[in-house]
Amino acid sequence: MVWWLALLFGVARAEEQTCRAERCGRRVLRVFENGASEMKAEIEMSEAACQSRAAVDAAVSIAACENGAACEARDEFGRPATQCEERLYAVPRDRRFVFPTEYVGFERRLPSNATLRTLATSPRLFEIEGFLSQADALQLIEDALAIDDDEHRLMRSSTGPKGYNPSSVRTSENAWVKDTKTAMKLKRRAFEVLGYDRFDDQMADGLQVLRYNTSNAYVAHQDYLSTPRGVEKEAMDPSKGGANRLATVFLYLADVDEGGQTVFPLASRPRRPDLEALDATVEDVDLRDAVTPERSWQRSMVDDCYTKLAVRPKLARAILYYSQHPDGTLDLRAKHGGCPVLRGTKWAANLWVWNKPMPFGSSRFPSDKTSITAEFTYLGTRTDLSIYWEDRSKMGDITPTQPVRLNTYDGHRFTAKTSSGRPIASFQVSLSQTSYRFDDAGPLL
Repeated sequence: MVWWLALLFGVARAEEQTCRAERCGRRVLRVFENGASEMKAEIEMSEAACQSRAAVDAAVSIAACENGAACEARDEFGRPATQCEERLYAVPRDRRFVFPTEYVGFERRLPSNATLRTLATSPRLFEIEGFLSQADALQLIEDALAIDDDEHRLMRSSTGPKGYNPSSVRTSENAWVKDTKTAMKLKRRAFEVLGYDRFDDQMADGLQVLRYNTSNAYVAHQDYLSTPRGVEKEAMDPSKGGANRLATVFLYLADVDEGGQTVFPLASRPRRPDLEALDATVEDVDLRDAVTPERSWQRSMVDDCYTKLAVRPKLARAILYYSQHPDGTLDLRAKHGGCPVLRGTKWAANLWVWNKPMPFGSSRFPSDKTSITAEFTYLGTRTDLSIYWEDRSKMGDITPTQPVRLNTYDGHRFTAKTSSGRPIASFQVSLSQTSYRFDDAGPLL
Protein backbone atom coordinates (compact mmCIF):
# COMPACT_ATOMS: atom_id res chain seq x y z
CA MET A 1 0.00 0.00 0.00
CA VAL A 2 1.45 3.37 -0.95
CA TRP A 3 2.31 5.62 1.96
CA TRP A 4 -0.49 8.13 1.51
CA LEU A 5 -3.15 5.40 1.36
CA ALA A 6 -1.78 3.92 4.55
CA LEU A 7 -1.76 7.36 6.13
CA LEU A 8 -5.34 8.06 5.12
CA PHE A 9 -6.72 4.75 6.34
CA GLY A 10 -4.64 4.92 9.51
CA VAL A 11 -5.94 8.40 10.28
CA ALA A 12 -9.47 7.32 9.43
CA ARG A 13 -9.40 4.30 11.82
CA ALA A 14 -8.03 6.37 14.68
CA GLU A 15 -10.59 9.09 14.10
CA GLU A 16 -13.49 6.65 13.87
CA GLN A 17 -12.65 5.52 17.40
CA THR A 18 -12.39 9.13 18.55
CA CYS A 19 -15.69 10.01 16.89
CA ARG A 20 -17.46 7.10 18.54
CA ALA A 21 -16.19 8.31 21.87
CA GLU A 22 -16.84 12.01 21.31
CA ARG A 23 -19.63 11.85 18.68
CA CYS A 24 -17.76 14.33 16.55
CA GLY A 25 -19.28 15.58 13.30
CA ARG A 26 -18.33 14.83 9.72
CA ARG A 27 -18.11 17.04 6.66
CA VAL A 28 -19.21 16.39 3.09
CA LEU A 29 -16.76 17.74 0.50
CA ARG A 30 -17.19 18.22 -3.23
CA VAL A 31 -14.08 17.25 -5.19
CA PHE A 32 -13.29 18.46 -8.73
CA GLU A 33 -10.55 17.60 -11.17
CA ASN A 34 -8.12 20.43 -11.92
CA GLY A 35 -9.87 23.10 -14.00
CA ALA A 36 -13.18 21.22 -14.08
CA SER A 37 -16.61 22.78 -13.56
CA GLU A 38 -18.42 19.48 -12.97
CA MET A 39 -17.95 17.62 -9.69
CA LYS A 40 -15.92 14.41 -9.86
CA ALA A 41 -16.80 12.94 -6.46
CA GLU A 42 -18.31 13.66 -3.08
CA ILE A 43 -16.41 12.51 -0.02
CA GLU A 44 -17.00 12.54 3.71
CA MET A 45 -14.34 13.26 6.32
CA SER A 46 -14.39 13.82 10.04
CA GLU A 47 -13.62 17.24 11.46
CA ALA A 48 -10.47 15.80 13.02
CA ALA A 49 -9.22 14.38 9.70
CA CYS A 50 -9.78 17.77 8.12
CA GLN A 51 -7.02 19.18 10.31
CA SER A 52 -4.45 16.94 8.56
CA ARG A 53 -3.34 18.31 5.20
CA ALA A 54 -1.80 14.95 4.30
CA ALA A 55 -5.10 13.19 4.99
CA VAL A 56 -7.03 15.71 2.88
CA ASP A 57 -4.54 15.37 0.00
CA ALA A 58 -4.79 11.58 0.18
CA ALA A 59 -8.59 11.58 0.20
CA VAL A 60 -8.74 13.96 -2.75
CA SER A 61 -6.16 11.89 -4.67
CA ILE A 62 -8.24 8.73 -4.28
CA ALA A 63 -11.43 10.52 -5.27
CA ALA A 64 -10.34 12.49 -8.32
CA CYS A 65 -6.80 11.79 -9.51
CA GLU A 66 -6.28 9.59 -12.54
CA ASN A 67 -5.01 6.11 -11.60
CA GLY A 68 -4.88 7.18 -7.96
CA ALA A 69 -1.86 9.40 -8.58
CA ALA A 70 -0.70 11.70 -5.80
CA CYS A 71 -2.46 15.08 -6.00
CA GLU A 72 -2.63 18.21 -3.91
CA ALA A 73 -5.94 19.51 -2.64
CA ARG A 74 -6.35 23.15 -3.68
CA ASP A 75 -9.14 25.56 -2.85
CA GLU A 76 -11.17 27.53 -5.41
CA PHE A 77 -8.42 30.17 -5.63
CA GLY A 78 -5.60 27.68 -6.23
CA ARG A 79 -4.19 27.89 -2.70
CA PRO A 80 -3.16 24.74 -0.79
CA ALA A 81 -6.16 23.49 1.16
CA THR A 82 -5.15 23.59 4.81
CA GLN A 83 -8.52 22.28 5.96
CA CYS A 84 -11.64 20.76 4.40
CA GLU A 85 -13.01 23.44 2.12
CA GLU A 86 -16.49 22.80 0.78
CA ARG A 87 -15.06 22.76 -2.76
CA LEU A 88 -11.66 21.14 -3.43
CA TYR A 89 -9.65 20.67 -6.62
CA ALA A 90 -7.34 17.70 -7.19
CA VAL A 91 -4.17 19.12 -8.78
CA PRO A 92 -1.43 16.63 -9.77
CA ARG A 93 1.83 17.51 -8.03
CA ASP A 94 3.62 18.16 -11.33
CA ARG A 95 0.90 20.50 -12.62
CA ARG A 96 -0.38 24.01 -11.87
CA PHE A 97 -3.86 24.91 -10.69
CA VAL A 98 -6.10 26.08 -13.55
CA PHE A 99 -9.25 28.10 -12.91
CA PRO A 100 -12.51 26.44 -13.97
CA THR A 101 -14.60 28.60 -16.28
CA GLU A 102 -18.03 27.45 -14.97
CA TYR A 103 -20.01 29.41 -17.60
CA VAL A 104 -19.76 32.64 -19.59
CA GLY A 105 -20.49 35.52 -17.23
CA PHE A 106 -19.53 33.62 -14.05
CA GLU A 107 -17.77 35.83 -11.49
CA ARG A 108 -15.31 34.74 -8.81
CA ARG A 109 -14.18 37.22 -6.15
CA LEU A 110 -10.48 36.67 -5.44
CA PRO A 111 -8.72 37.14 -2.08
CA SER A 112 -6.86 40.10 -3.62
CA ASN A 113 -10.29 41.80 -4.10
CA ALA A 114 -10.04 41.49 -7.88
CA THR A 115 -12.91 39.77 -9.69
CA LEU A 116 -12.36 37.01 -12.24
CA ARG A 117 -15.13 37.06 -14.86
CA THR A 118 -15.46 34.27 -17.44
CA LEU A 119 -15.55 35.62 -21.01
CA ALA A 120 -15.20 32.24 -22.78
CA THR A 121 -14.97 28.59 -21.79
CA SER A 122 -12.85 27.45 -24.77
CA PRO A 123 -10.31 28.94 -24.73
CA ARG A 124 -10.25 29.67 -21.00
CA LEU A 125 -10.60 33.44 -21.12
CA PHE A 126 -11.29 35.72 -18.16
CA GLU A 127 -11.48 39.43 -17.44
CA ILE A 128 -9.67 40.43 -14.22
CA GLU A 129 -11.55 43.41 -12.87
CA GLY A 130 -9.46 45.42 -10.40
CA PHE A 131 -6.08 44.02 -11.48
CA LEU A 132 -4.49 47.37 -12.29
CA SER A 133 -5.38 51.02 -11.86
CA GLN A 134 -5.33 53.78 -14.44
CA ALA A 135 -2.26 55.15 -12.65
CA ASP A 136 -0.51 51.77 -13.05
CA ALA A 137 -1.33 51.76 -16.77
CA LEU A 138 0.02 55.26 -17.36
CA GLN A 139 3.14 54.53 -15.31
CA LEU A 140 3.95 51.47 -17.44
CA ILE A 141 3.82 53.63 -20.55
CA GLU A 142 6.18 56.14 -18.91
CA ASP A 143 8.52 53.32 -17.85
CA ALA A 144 8.62 51.97 -21.42
CA LEU A 145 9.32 55.38 -22.95
CA ALA A 146 12.13 55.98 -20.46
CA ILE A 147 14.15 52.89 -21.50
CA ASP A 148 17.16 53.88 -23.60
CA ASP A 149 19.27 50.72 -23.92
CA ASP A 150 19.14 49.07 -27.36
CA GLU A 151 18.08 45.63 -26.11
CA HIS A 152 14.94 46.67 -24.22
CA ARG A 153 13.86 50.11 -25.51
CA LEU A 154 10.70 50.72 -27.53
CA MET A 155 11.34 49.50 -31.07
CA ARG A 156 9.73 47.55 -33.91
CA SER A 157 8.50 44.22 -32.51
CA SER A 158 10.52 41.10 -33.28
CA THR A 159 9.93 37.37 -33.12
CA GLY A 160 11.98 34.47 -31.77
CA PRO A 161 13.20 33.71 -28.25
CA LYS A 162 16.48 35.61 -28.58
CA GLY A 163 17.96 38.39 -30.65
CA TYR A 164 16.22 40.99 -32.79
CA ASN A 165 14.36 39.75 -35.86
CA PRO A 166 11.76 42.27 -37.15
CA SER A 167 8.55 40.49 -38.13
CA SER A 168 6.42 41.02 -41.23
CA VAL A 169 3.36 39.74 -39.37
CA ARG A 170 3.83 41.90 -36.27
CA THR A 171 3.89 45.61 -37.04
CA SER A 172 3.69 47.00 -33.50
CA GLU A 173 6.49 48.39 -31.35
CA ASN A 174 7.50 46.92 -28.01
CA ALA A 175 9.74 47.55 -25.01
CA TRP A 176 10.75 45.21 -22.20
CA VAL A 177 10.12 46.70 -18.75
CA LYS A 178 12.09 44.53 -16.37
CA ASP A 179 12.23 45.69 -12.78
CA THR A 180 10.52 49.04 -12.25
CA LYS A 181 8.35 49.37 -9.16
CA THR A 182 5.12 49.13 -11.17
CA ALA A 183 6.31 46.21 -13.31
CA MET A 184 7.38 44.17 -10.28
CA LYS A 185 4.10 44.93 -8.48
CA LEU A 186 2.05 43.71 -11.44
CA LYS A 187 4.19 40.61 -11.98
CA ARG A 188 3.77 39.60 -8.34
CA ARG A 189 0.04 40.28 -8.59
CA ALA A 190 -0.22 38.00 -11.64
CA PHE A 191 1.33 35.11 -9.71
CA GLU A 192 -1.05 35.79 -6.82
CA VAL A 193 -4.10 35.81 -9.10
CA LEU A 194 -3.03 32.52 -10.71
CA GLY A 195 -2.81 30.83 -7.31
CA TYR A 196 0.97 30.33 -7.24
CA ASP A 197 2.39 29.77 -3.78
CA ARG A 198 5.13 32.34 -4.35
CA PHE A 199 6.54 34.69 -6.96
CA ASP A 200 9.43 33.33 -9.04
CA ASP A 201 10.94 35.64 -11.66
CA GLN A 202 12.43 32.60 -13.42
CA MET A 203 8.86 31.59 -14.33
CA ALA A 204 7.93 34.82 -16.12
CA ASP A 205 9.20 36.61 -19.19
CA GLY A 206 9.74 40.32 -18.74
CA LEU A 207 6.74 42.62 -18.86
CA GLN A 208 6.37 43.56 -22.53
CA VAL A 209 4.83 46.97 -23.26
CA LEU A 210 3.35 47.36 -26.75
CA ARG A 211 2.43 50.34 -28.91
CA TYR A 212 0.18 49.86 -31.94
CA ASN A 213 -0.22 52.92 -34.16
CA THR A 214 -2.93 53.15 -36.82
CA SER A 215 -2.91 50.02 -39.06
CA ASN A 216 -0.50 48.16 -36.73
CA ALA A 217 -1.45 44.57 -35.89
CA TYR A 218 -0.14 41.12 -34.93
CA VAL A 219 -1.30 38.06 -36.85
CA ALA A 220 -2.98 35.24 -34.88
CA HIS A 221 -0.42 33.10 -33.03
CA GLN A 222 0.17 30.93 -29.96
CA ASP A 223 1.99 32.20 -26.85
CA TYR A 224 3.05 28.59 -26.16
CA LEU A 225 6.65 28.35 -27.42
CA SER A 226 8.14 25.85 -29.83
CA THR A 227 11.37 24.13 -28.80
CA PRO A 228 14.53 26.25 -29.30
CA ARG A 229 17.55 24.69 -30.98
CA GLY A 230 19.65 22.70 -28.54
CA VAL A 231 16.77 21.88 -26.18
CA GLU A 232 15.01 18.52 -26.18
CA LYS A 233 11.33 18.61 -27.16
CA GLU A 234 10.28 17.02 -23.85
CA ALA A 235 11.85 19.90 -21.92
CA MET A 236 9.27 22.26 -23.46
CA ASP A 237 6.29 19.88 -23.14
CA PRO A 238 4.49 20.35 -19.78
CA SER A 239 2.42 17.21 -20.37
CA LYS A 240 5.70 15.27 -20.12
CA GLY A 241 7.16 17.18 -17.19
CA GLY A 242 8.63 20.08 -19.17
CA ALA A 243 8.13 23.84 -18.99
CA ASN A 244 6.28 26.33 -21.20
CA ARG A 245 4.02 29.33 -20.99
CA LEU A 246 0.95 28.37 -18.98
CA ALA A 247 -1.01 31.61 -19.03
CA THR A 248 -0.94 35.18 -20.30
CA VAL A 249 -2.05 38.24 -18.36
CA PHE A 250 -2.75 40.95 -20.95
CA LEU A 251 -3.17 44.57 -19.91
CA TYR A 252 -4.76 47.42 -21.86
CA LEU A 253 -3.05 50.70 -21.03
CA ALA A 254 -5.23 53.12 -23.03
CA ASP A 255 -8.57 53.48 -24.76
CA VAL A 256 -8.60 52.94 -28.54
CA ASP A 257 -10.96 54.86 -30.83
CA GLU A 258 -11.56 51.91 -33.17
CA GLY A 259 -10.03 48.47 -33.65
CA GLY A 260 -7.12 47.03 -31.67
CA GLN A 261 -9.12 44.15 -30.18
CA THR A 262 -7.54 40.91 -29.01
CA VAL A 263 -9.19 38.28 -31.22
CA PHE A 264 -9.41 34.51 -30.79
CA PRO A 265 -10.22 33.42 -34.36
CA LEU A 266 -10.90 29.76 -33.53
CA ALA A 267 -13.67 30.70 -31.07
CA SER A 268 -17.14 31.90 -32.03
CA ARG A 269 -18.47 35.29 -30.99
CA PRO A 270 -20.82 34.91 -27.99
CA ARG A 271 -24.15 36.71 -27.91
CA ARG A 272 -23.59 38.45 -24.59
CA PRO A 273 -24.29 42.20 -24.89
CA ASP A 274 -24.13 42.37 -21.08
CA LEU A 275 -20.38 41.62 -21.13
CA GLU A 276 -18.91 44.99 -22.05
CA ALA A 277 -15.41 43.58 -22.54
CA LEU A 278 -16.54 41.50 -25.52
CA ASP A 279 -16.61 43.70 -28.60
CA ALA A 280 -20.12 43.83 -30.09
CA THR A 281 -19.61 46.71 -32.51
CA VAL A 282 -20.24 46.45 -36.25
CA GLU A 283 -17.33 46.48 -38.67
CA ASP A 284 -16.82 49.78 -40.50
CA VAL A 285 -15.85 48.48 -43.94
CA ASP A 286 -15.00 51.91 -45.32
CA LEU A 287 -12.64 52.61 -42.42
CA ARG A 288 -11.07 49.15 -42.81
CA ASP A 289 -10.41 49.75 -46.51
CA ALA A 290 -8.97 53.21 -45.85
CA VAL A 291 -6.48 51.93 -43.25
CA THR A 292 -5.39 48.47 -44.45
CA PRO A 293 -3.75 47.59 -47.79
CA GLU A 294 -5.88 45.72 -50.32
CA ARG A 295 -5.43 41.90 -50.25
CA SER A 296 -3.25 42.18 -47.12
CA TRP A 297 -3.34 39.89 -44.09
CA GLN A 298 -4.33 42.93 -42.01
CA ARG A 299 -7.50 43.49 -44.05
CA SER A 300 -8.47 39.81 -43.83
CA MET A 301 -7.84 39.87 -40.11
CA VAL A 302 -10.24 42.78 -39.52
CA ASP A 303 -13.15 40.59 -40.61
CA ASP A 304 -12.31 38.05 -37.87
CA CYS A 305 -12.02 40.86 -35.34
CA TYR A 306 -15.70 41.72 -35.78
CA THR A 307 -17.11 38.20 -36.20
CA LYS A 308 -15.09 36.03 -33.78
CA LEU A 309 -14.43 36.12 -30.02
CA ALA A 310 -12.70 39.46 -29.38
CA VAL A 311 -11.92 41.63 -26.35
CA ARG A 312 -12.20 45.40 -26.73
CA PRO A 313 -9.30 47.60 -25.51
CA LYS A 314 -10.11 49.83 -22.55
CA LEU A 315 -7.85 51.78 -20.21
CA ALA A 316 -6.90 49.61 -17.17
CA ARG A 317 -8.67 46.48 -18.45
CA ALA A 318 -6.90 43.15 -17.81
CA ILE A 319 -7.60 39.70 -19.22
CA LEU A 320 -6.24 36.23 -18.46
CA TYR A 321 -6.12 33.30 -20.86
CA TYR A 322 -4.48 29.89 -20.62
CA SER A 323 -2.21 28.46 -23.32
CA GLN A 324 -2.26 25.01 -21.70
CA HIS A 325 -5.03 22.61 -20.78
CA PRO A 326 -4.96 21.37 -17.15
CA ASP A 327 -3.06 18.26 -18.33
CA GLY A 328 -0.24 20.39 -19.76
CA THR A 329 -1.12 19.96 -23.44
CA LEU A 330 -1.40 22.92 -25.81
CA ASP A 331 -4.82 24.56 -26.07
CA LEU A 332 -5.11 25.16 -29.80
CA ARG A 333 -8.10 27.46 -29.31
CA ALA A 334 -5.89 29.89 -27.35
CA LYS A 335 -4.54 31.10 -30.70
CA HIS A 336 -5.04 34.88 -30.74
CA GLY A 337 -3.99 38.05 -32.51
CA GLY A 338 -3.77 41.81 -32.10
CA CYS A 339 -6.36 43.36 -34.42
CA PRO A 340 -5.35 46.27 -36.68
CA VAL A 341 -5.85 49.65 -35.05
CA LEU A 342 -8.27 51.50 -37.32
CA ARG A 343 -8.29 54.82 -35.49
CA GLY A 344 -6.13 56.04 -32.60
CA THR A 345 -3.22 54.40 -30.75
CA LYS A 346 -3.24 51.22 -28.71
CA TRP A 347 -0.99 50.79 -25.68
CA ALA A 348 -0.91 47.38 -24.01
CA ALA A 349 1.32 45.06 -22.00
CA ASN A 350 1.57 41.34 -21.51
CA LEU A 351 3.12 38.98 -19.02
CA TRP A 352 3.69 35.32 -19.79
CA VAL A 353 3.69 33.03 -16.74
CA TRP A 354 5.29 29.59 -17.02
CA ASN A 355 4.27 26.38 -15.28
CA LYS A 356 7.93 25.82 -14.28
CA PRO A 357 11.20 27.75 -14.55
CA MET A 358 12.37 28.08 -18.16
CA PRO A 359 14.66 25.19 -19.14
CA PHE A 360 16.95 27.48 -21.16
CA GLY A 361 17.12 30.45 -18.78
CA SER A 362 15.38 33.76 -19.38
CA SER A 363 14.58 34.25 -23.06
CA ARG A 364 14.63 38.03 -22.69
CA PHE A 365 17.17 38.77 -19.97
CA PRO A 366 20.09 36.31 -20.37
CA SER A 367 22.29 38.64 -18.34
CA ASP A 368 20.19 37.99 -15.22
CA LYS A 369 22.53 37.74 -12.24
CA THR A 370 21.39 34.17 -11.47
CA SER A 371 21.67 32.95 -15.08
CA ILE A 372 24.40 30.35 -15.73
CA THR A 373 25.73 28.55 -18.79
CA ALA A 374 26.61 25.17 -17.29
CA GLU A 375 28.92 22.72 -19.08
CA PHE A 376 28.76 18.95 -18.53
CA THR A 377 31.52 16.64 -19.85
CA TYR A 378 31.44 12.83 -19.67
CA LEU A 379 34.87 11.17 -19.57
CA GLY A 380 33.70 7.57 -19.92
CA THR A 381 32.94 5.41 -22.96
CA ARG A 382 29.18 4.81 -22.80
CA THR A 383 27.09 5.98 -25.74
CA ASP A 384 23.62 5.73 -24.18
CA LEU A 385 23.69 8.67 -21.77
CA SER A 386 21.39 11.70 -21.67
CA ILE A 387 21.22 14.75 -19.39
CA TYR A 388 17.97 15.51 -17.55
CA TRP A 389 16.78 18.69 -15.82
CA GLU A 390 15.11 18.21 -12.43
CA ASP A 391 15.34 14.43 -13.01
CA ARG A 392 12.49 14.35 -15.55
CA SER A 393 12.96 16.66 -18.55
CA LYS A 394 15.48 15.39 -21.11
CA MET A 395 17.78 18.22 -22.22
CA GLY A 396 20.03 16.35 -24.66
CA ASP A 397 22.18 13.32 -25.43
CA ILE A 398 25.74 12.98 -24.17
CA THR A 399 28.73 12.09 -26.35
CA PRO A 400 31.96 11.03 -24.56
CA THR A 401 34.41 13.95 -24.09
CA GLN A 402 32.06 16.39 -25.88
CA PRO A 403 30.75 19.16 -23.55
CA VAL A 404 27.00 19.68 -23.27
CA ARG A 405 26.22 23.35 -22.58
CA LEU A 406 22.90 24.41 -21.04
CA ASN A 407 21.57 27.85 -20.07
CA THR A 408 20.13 27.52 -16.59
CA TYR A 409 19.95 29.12 -13.13
CA ASP A 410 21.69 28.93 -9.79
CA GLY A 411 20.33 25.95 -7.84
CA HIS A 412 18.93 23.94 -10.75
CA ARG A 413 19.60 20.19 -10.66
CA PHE A 414 20.69 17.94 -13.52
CA THR A 415 21.16 14.17 -13.73
CA ALA A 416 22.99 12.05 -16.31
CA LYS A 417 21.12 8.79 -16.96
CA THR A 418 21.53 5.67 -19.07
CA SER A 419 18.93 4.69 -21.67
CA SER A 420 17.40 2.36 -19.05
CA GLY A 421 16.94 5.30 -16.65
CA ARG A 422 19.80 4.48 -14.25
CA PRO A 423 21.41 7.64 -12.79
CA ILE A 424 25.16 7.96 -13.36
CA ALA A 425 25.83 11.41 -11.88
CA SER A 426 23.81 14.27 -10.40
CA PHE A 427 24.72 17.94 -10.14
CA GLN A 428 23.32 21.09 -8.55
CA VAL A 429 24.67 24.05 -10.50
CA SER A 430 25.88 27.15 -8.70
CA LEU A 431 27.24 30.57 -9.55
CA SER A 432 30.66 29.51 -8.24
CA GLN A 433 31.03 26.56 -10.63
CA THR A 434 29.98 26.36 -14.28
CA SER A 435 31.94 23.30 -15.51
CA TYR A 436 31.16 19.74 -14.38
CA ARG A 437 32.95 16.51 -15.31
CA PHE A 438 31.94 12.93 -14.57
CA ASP A 439 32.60 9.31 -15.47
CA ASP A 440 30.80 6.02 -14.82
CA ALA A 441 31.51 6.30 -11.09
CA GLY A 442 29.93 9.73 -10.72
CA PRO A 443 31.03 13.39 -10.55
CA LEU A 444 34.74 14.20 -10.68
CA LEU A 445 36.24 16.88 -8.49
